[in-house]
Amino acid sequence: MLKRKINYLLVFVAILAAFPNLAEAQSVISSPYSRFGVGNVNSFNNPINNAMGGVGYGFQRNNSINYMNPASYAGIDTVSLVFDIGFYSEWISLKTDQYNSNGNNTSLSHILFGIPVGPKLKFVVGIMPMSSVNFTTSKDIVSPEIGKYREEYSADGGLNKAALGFAYEPINNLSFGVNFEYIFGNYYKASTISFPDSLYMFSSRVENNYHVRSLNINLGVQYFQPLNNGDKLGIGIVYDYLSKFPTDNILSSYTFTTSAGLDYLKDSIREATESNSITYPATIGLGFSYERPNKFFVGIDGKYETWSDFLFQKDLLNNNLVNSFRLSMGGEWKPDAYGNFFKKSIYRFGFFYDDGMIELNNTRISQLGISCGFGFPIKKSNTMINLSFEYVKRGTTRNDLIQEDYFRLGLSFSAKDMWFFKRKYQ
Repeated sequence: MLKRKINYLLVFVAILAAFPNLAEAQSVISSPYSRFGVGNVNSFNNPINNAMGGVGYGFQRNNSINYMNPASYAGIDTVSLVFDIGFYSEWISLKTDQYNSNGNNTSLSHILFGIPVGPKLKFVVGIMPMSSVNFTTSKDIVSPEIGKYREEYSADGGLNKAALGFAYEPINNLSFGVNFEYIFGNYYKASTISFPDSLYMFSSRVENNYHVRSLNINLGVQYFQPLNNGDKLGIGIVYDYLSKFPTDNILSSYTFTTSAGLDYLKDSIREATESNSITYPATIGLGFSYERPNKFFVGIDGKYETWSDFLFQKDLLNNNLVNSFRLSMGGEWKPDAYGNFFKKSIYRFGFFYDDGMIELNNTRISQLGISCGFGFPIKKSNTMINLSFEYVKRGTTRNDLIQEDYFRLGLSFSAKDMWFFKRKYQ
């Protein structure tokens, strides 16, 4: 028993050490909309939630971890450890009125451990991506004074968060939760002016490297009202404070030449370091659910984010960001908890609409998604394999904009094991 616990912890530590590299190594296509805010804010939660359209504020289980609401940790069994790890892969199509391109991103979505401290107090520790930036844009310009030149803008990087969460259940069916998050990551942004047709003019580049290290707190509450027929109504509320993330910045400017696809530094114009911050918006979420335990669950969530408050580097307001609202609906169904494999499996469905945090050319960059998924039990164990499938449409080709189509596959393993139970016989 002790050996198995040690193995769990060793696996967890090893994955934590590898996570930053795994999370960044697989990005192979750029989203032009990731240039706004802190990039593409991670929309991939546990495949259980994603299969239900992102519903989770009023959702609680004892064999998986719902990070969307820290109050849900109260559902973890008093004598059980829960280990939850997930992955996702997405196939992306970008198109305008004239062009299109395709690519794929694959990464870890989360690693979470849930451990009970007592009958009323549970805690969760884990790590997950928070946002990603990856884009390159360029345009050729002809000037009467200097001839043809090219302007190019690029960025790469993103944020991750390591979390320690607690849930406390003072009375049956009412729980309060808090997540303490350590936000960390890097952004690289560059603007370049080059002269591809000239051998005598030096190109120039301005580079900004932003290193983020900060703490963040979000809160949650859940309440479930049992009904006379055994069903229960649920409500969940989450709140994420308006936060400031301090940054350490390295700014540099230099000239260079290019030969055989390689850049060669000619002269360094500026090298400086400074400290600043990013103001991250507040979030409030509200969810309602109706459930018949071990049979079906349906829920509806709403989320409001104040992106108009976003400031990059303390005083640089992004005028293209607006407050956003997301509506999610979904549910799951288990035909028979004591039947054969297919009857004991869980079938999930959902959809969502997000009016978008970006406004360009007087057009909101909205999102619409539909999803489904399955939960497959592993025989003679407390492990579930969860699959989710999503289609998401983001943006439009109208008004010289870009439409992004996402096909996402999610996979997670939720394992529950007796942690504090002492066997009579070995």
